[in-house]
Amino acid sequence: MANRSYLYVVDEVPGQGAPLTRVSGLSEWNWDVPLLHELLVSGSGRLVPSTIWDAPAAAILGDYDQGVANLERLFARLPQDQETQRQIAEARSVLGDPANRGRYLLLEVAEIHVLSATDDENPHPEMLREAQGMVRDTEQHVDALIGAALELPPEKLPELTGSGAWASSLYFEPSGEQQPPVQAAPNAPATIPPSHSGPPTSPNAPQFGPPTGAAASPVFLARPLANGATQWSLGLIAVIPFPFVTAITAGIVMIAAGRSRAPATEAGERNRTNAANWGLTYLLSSIILIALHIAFLFVLDDTYSGSFFPIGIPITLWFAVSVTHIVFSIVGSVKASRGVVFAPIALPFFGPRLRG
Repeated sequence: MANRSYLYVVDEVPGQGAPLTRVSGLSEWNWDVPLLHELLVSGSGRLVPSTIWDAPAAAILGDYDQGVANLERLFARLPQDQETQRQIAEARSVLGDPANRGRYLLLEVAEIHVLSATDDENPHPEMLREAQGMVRDTEQHVDALIGAALELPPEKLPELTGSGAWASSLYFEPSGEQQPPVQAAPNAPATIPPSHSGPPTSPNAPQFGPPTGAAASPVFLARPLANGATQWSLGLIAVIPFPFVTAITAGIVMIAAGRSRAPATEAGERNRTNAANWGLTYLLSSIILIALHIAFLFVLDDTYSGSFFPIGIPITLWFAVSVTHIVFSIVGSVKASRGVVFAPIALPFFGPRLRG
C-alpha cells in the first residue's frame, strides 16, 4: 500500500470537543504531499489532532473558501494551453460542487511524514516538526507556495491541479475517539491557536462517530515494513572505482544496515540478516585475499617477478569473489523487493530476529 496524503472536508474543528458531524473525502496523493494540498490549507492553516491516526499525530486545518481562493490565484498564472485548462476545469468542478463544499479543509500528512522519521521507536516529534513546517498562516507563505508551484516542470502539473486524484472515497475513513489537543514539538515555533468557532460541548463527547454499520476502532500509524532490498542494494557500493576501499566499505555498510531494528516483514528480516552475513563474508574475504596479495608481493617477488602467477592468485580470487558479490547484491535486491528470501552461501554469523 502506498503512503498517502489525504484531504478531507469538515465543518467542525477537530480537538475542540464538538462531534465532527461531517468528514468527507476530497483527494488523496501517493508518496508525497502535493502543492495543491498545501495551498488548499494555506493562509489560515493551523495544527489540529489527526482524525485517522492515534495521538500525538497531527493534521493541518484550513478555511475552505480561503484555500480555494489561494488556489485560484495559482490557476490564474498557469499556462493557457488546452491540457492545463482541462485540469483546472476539473479541479474547479470538484471544489465548486455544493456537495463537496464545507467550512474547513483537513489535510492528513502523518502517513507521509513517518517515511522520513529517523527514530523508529518514537517518530512523532520529528513528524510534528514536519507538520508545523507546513503550516502556512500568512500572505507571504501563500506567495511563497505559489512561487514554488510556478517553478515546477510541466510534467508536475497534476501536483498543482489534482488531476486524477480527486475522490470522495479515500483509503481511510476517520473513525475513533476524541484526540487531545496537539502539543508543540520541542524546538519548534508556536502555531496559530485553535479556532474558537466550534460549539462547546462536554469534554467527554466523542469527536466523531464510526461509519454507518461499523464499530469505531483506533488506527495505529506505522511506516511500511522493510523488505531487505535496501540492505542488499548497498552491496553495490563495491562497484565504485576505488579498488579494495569500496569493497571493505560495502561489507561494513551491509553489516550495519542488515542489523537494523526497523520494523520488517518476516521475509524482510531474513533478507537483511542474509545481507549482513554476506557482507561479513565479503569483508573478511577481501581483507584476507588483499593481505595475501601484499604478502606474496614481498615474499615471491624475486622468484616470480617475470610471471603473473602465483603472485596474482590472491588478487584473481578476490576479483572472482567481487564479481560474485555484485551479482548477489543485484539478485538479492530484486528478490527482496518481491518479498522473496534470498539466502546465498555465507558465514552464518547473524541470525534473524523473528518475533514469536
